[in-house]
Amino acid sequence: MLIVEEKNDRWMKCISTHGNIRGVAIQATDLIQKMADRHQLKGPEVQGFGEAIIGALLVASYCKQGQRINLNIQGSGLFKQALIDAYPEGMVRGYVIAQDSSQPIGEEASEFGPWGEGFLSVLRSQDDRSEAGKQPYIGTVPLLTGHLAKDLSFYWVQSEQIPSAVGLSVTMSGDRVESAGGFLVQALPGASPLEVRAIEQHIHEIHSLPELLKREPPLIHLLSQIFQSSAFMIVEEKKLAFRCDCSWERVQKALVLIGAEELNAILTEEKTATVKCDFCGTEYNVDEATLGQLIQEAKGHVKSEV
Repeated sequence: MLIVEEKNDRWMKCISTHGNIRGVAIQATDLIQKMADRHQLKGPEVQGFGEAIIGALLVASYCKQGQRINLNIQGSGLFKQALIDAYPEGMVRGYVIAQDSSQPIGEEASEFGPWGEGFLSVLRSQDDRSEAGKQPYIGTVPLLTGHLAKDLSFYWVQSEQIPSAVGLSVTMSGDRVESAGGFLVQALPGASPLEVRAIEQHIHEIHSLPELLKREPPLIHLLSQIFQSSAFMIVEEKKLAFRCDCSWERVQKALVLIGAEELNAILTEEKTATVKCDFCGTEYNVDEATLGQLIQEAKGHVKSEV
């Protein structure tokens, strides 16, 4: 397991003193830069990847301990897919796939934001480190605008019936992340129309989310802007970190599952194998002797199922 913590990156959660409006703000500049470096991303790819990471962390921030969320975005715009795993402990991993640059984006996709048309799904499941529990829950909505912040807002309203507002920002200076962060604000039962309209007005008055994220301390400035007409309390502040659960043991199990016949073909043609983790880029090299051992395990696995 690989864990890399960024000391300056965190989320800050708050709730109004009446308990009817809650919010979370995220700063993730260093986290996104280092995750983008790990995947050797540049320019717009970093921005799309960063938005997906922040969005997944916003969803995970209100999950229960022991849960995991998987944010899957598939679009027709600049990005083909982003797949992000995030945890309520503030851990995250993921990857993004850009569209083939040789294929022109259609006119219908260009009418949308950078994600184009497609769908967004959130899978909530128990982390495999916890006790076996509830069946996974998945909510899927179409990308209505191609702007991830707006489409995440639609997800919460449509899939979870929670009126929500989302803001995402990843600004670049050349190929480096200058600032990155975002917010989620949700109206809970008991929130009056007047309170909701006031929060909406304050959000509309945010002329530059990147500028707010550059202030010190950035998250309290952002929450104070949004909740300026409501008293609120900070209920949690948590550091963010990149975490990947890949391991040599998991690679071996995955190879056994592809079957003895396929492993035999690899052994005959290549002698060795290299398995690369999509989430962190770690490469696992499997030598000839190990392939032979795995072939025997795969044969035993088949016999045990018969």
